[in-house]
Amino acid sequence: GYHQIRLNPQDTFKIVFRTLDGHYEFLVMPFGLSNALSTFQAAMNNLLRLFLRKFVFVFLDDILVYSNSFQAHLHHLDSILQLLLSNKFFAKFSKCVFVVDTVTYLGHIISGQGVQPDLKKIRAILVWPTPRSLTALRGFLGLTRFYRKFVRNYVVLATPLTDLLRSSTFTWSPQAQQEFTKLKHKITTVPVLALLGFQDPFMIETNAFVGAVLSQHGHPLAFFSKRLCPKMQASSVYVREMFVYYRSY
Repeated sequence: GYHQIRLNPQDTFKIVFRTLDGHYEFLVMPFGLSNALSTFQAAMNNLLRLFLRKFVFVFLDDILVYSNSFQAHLHHLDSILQLLLSNKFFAKFSKCVFVVDTVTYLGHIISGQGVQPDLKKIRAILVWPTPRSLTALRGFLGLTRFYRKFVRNYVVLATPLTDLLRSSTFTWSPQAQQEFTKLKHKITTVPVLALLGFQDPFMIETNAFVGAVLSQHGHPLAFFSKRLCPKMQASSVYVREMFVYYRSY
């Protein structure tokens, strides 16, 4: 996809490389440029702008087409494929999945029943070895943080471990091991989040410990939690309740 975006002829000299056969310049956008991701995303957003959030989502070169019926899905697929073809963007057949009721997309499994984490990522968390360094701990927390919207009060569970990152030396205690095991268990037993319906009313439940649940008809859509700064921790319950409502909104 990147190679479908032409470079400004005046800028090709900036992306020159040398080989045994001489100097070469890219005429199209290569991988590795600092603004390549944002440029390609902007191009895809502009290309699909008439259909975005109607029956298609796009993140870089990952395109998701969704429909309420089989006939509608065929029509939507035809519209997107024709649009890609007319603009000389080509999908690789081996990387495409058509007409399924469950799909893995951007680290999530999406179906008619709702959204849940990718089981491969969950297994990676489950078998993650006990951290032996700050780097390993930071990697573990980064992976679990990606799925924080599935975990009620994630910050409360993760804080004992994130506090360890404040030190320049790595210290692992029995308590840290206990918190590590607890967070792994919580991540691997998260609920399936419901698919939101913009026509239905939303409900936000909050508490003063900066935790919130967004739901519809009693089914959770997402969980939110945030660690309070010392000043906010000293504030009244009413202030903290308003703060978490504001942040979750």
